[in-house]
Amino acid sequence: MPEIPDLEAIRGFLTPVLRDNPVRDAEARLPWLVRTGAEELQTLSGHCFGDVLRHGKFLLFPSDDGRVLVVNPMLTGRFHWAEASEARRPAPAITLAFEDGHELRYADERRMGRLYLVAADNLASVPQFAELGPDALAIEEDEFAERLRTRRGQLKNTLTNQGFIAGIGNAYADEILWEAGLHPHRRGSTLDDEDRRALYRAMHAVFDRARPILQGHVRDGLRQRKEEWREHLQVHRRAGEACPRCDREVRGRTSGSRETNFCLGCQPLDLGGRGAVATAAGRAAES
Repeated sequence: MPEIPDLEAIRGFLTPVLRDNPVRDAEARLPWLVRTGAEELQTLSGHCFGDVLRHGKFLLFPSDDGRVLVVNPMLTGRFHWAEASEARRPAPAITLAFEDGHELRYADERRMGRLYLVAADNLASVPQFAELGPDALAIEEDEFAERLRTRRGQLKNTLTNQGFIAGIGNAYADEILWEAGLHPHRRGSTLDDEDRRALYRAMHAVFDRARPILQGHVRDGLRQRKEEWREHLQVHRRAGEACPRCDREVRGRTSGSRETNFCLGCQPLDLGGRGAVATAAGRAAES
């Protein structure tokens, strides 16, 4: 699932190539993916998009006529920027053709993503959008700590709850919790203020580390990929490998289709609620 670093890389790549580049044609092979405004998709022809925006896991393409094309790629939505002559593999669900001879193609293997064409002042009509919490890159530390103070459930569930904070998914939740030295199953009710602020700083450290890596992968072109780039992650999908901080084995647990990865050496399950970050740092220093 695309998360903030993936979507920020896509947004950064698309903004300059779409600027002053009018839409020439729009094709929807799966028009039902466009839940609002499918019948008006062709009316984007002749219009230009402004800077591509992001809120949480939504990408927003504002048009010069006061409308916004909102894309929620969900699990398997993928973007491909290609010359019109390039073969369409896999077949895109939605294609926007531009005057410079390129196409922006949206493919979706599981057909779970959703697109909406709405007026810029009507974003609240997009399902789930109005219920989103503050974006993870926009929220300030004090607000984050205060919002987290009221959350009593398991930390990973809290981080991936888009109503609490928008933009974090399964992969980066694992990374943020490892960075902070907090076990994913630890409950928010056991945190002190130092833990909450450490979690905020860990979130930014992980994103700051990931964004230039992801930007580098799309710098020379937004290519079609089945999955997001995850090779740079420290613990996610690395069950059985050595933790890069303390060399203990990374654990993995699966619930439903969601895998959770963590290191018990760095992320002890502190049921008493005191000193998890300090404990993890101390164990890491000893190793």
